[in-house]
Amino acid sequence: MDMHTFYVPPNDVSEDLSMIDGSEHHHLKNVLRLNIGDSVRIIDGIGNIRIAKIANIRNDSTIISIIDHHFQLRKKPEITLFQAIPKYDKMELIIQKTTELGISKIVPVKTKRSLQEANENRIDRWKKIIVSATKQCKAAWVPKISEVYEFEECLKKVHFYDNKFILWEKEDENKIKTVVQNSKDINSIAVFIGPEGGFEEEEVRFAMNRGCKPVSLGTNILRTETAAIAITAILNYVYQN
Repeated sequence: MDMHTFYVPPNDVSEDLSMIDGSEHHHLKNVLRLNIGDSVRIIDGIGNIRIAKIANIRNDSTIISIIDHHFQLRKKPEITLFQAIPKYDKMELIIQKTTELGISKIVPVKTKRSLQEANENRIDRWKKIIVSATKQCKAAWVPKISEVYEFEECLKKVHFYDNKFILWEKEDENKIKTVVQNSKDINSIAVFIGPEGGFEEEEVRFAMNRGCKPVSLGTNILRTETAAIAITAILNYVYQN
């Protein structure tokens, strides 16, 4: 039987006794109904994996005893998804699935055709989805999610990345297969995905002036959530595996 995984922030983990509290404690105690002596897997989101035994279960927290520890290197290249905020709960699906596929960072982006805002409660929910998806797929690194940025602000940051792509349905020269075949030994990738209505042509031109390469995933026009999942899967397959 696989051990259950719990997330404990880096500053809350020691090398002997540590504490699980909050929603993670609630899940351990009231949902999974684990007992003293059970083994659990602990991640801190920055590569450390610890095996522990439950030493005590209190009303508000669980005390664990660390019995093993190892560190898992982060896969390269690190992939940052600059995702235009879509309508309804599509962002939750994007965050969940790209986390499972090995995304490193997600930046919610406000573009000219974005139809919804992201308040603090929504961003907090996104963070919880990221942690849950990381635990589910047994990863050791929790992707970061930033505050919301305007599209133009994001483009000021892309010079830090080795490769910079913007998905555009009107691109007919640069196919993703050709682009990735010609890109080896890189440490970082930035990918821009538009909202439901896509990027405006002016936005694409602006991105190109900042060094982004427009690419196509094929002749089919994909929904924004499909495009985000597809490009993350492709880049994960080509580079990280």
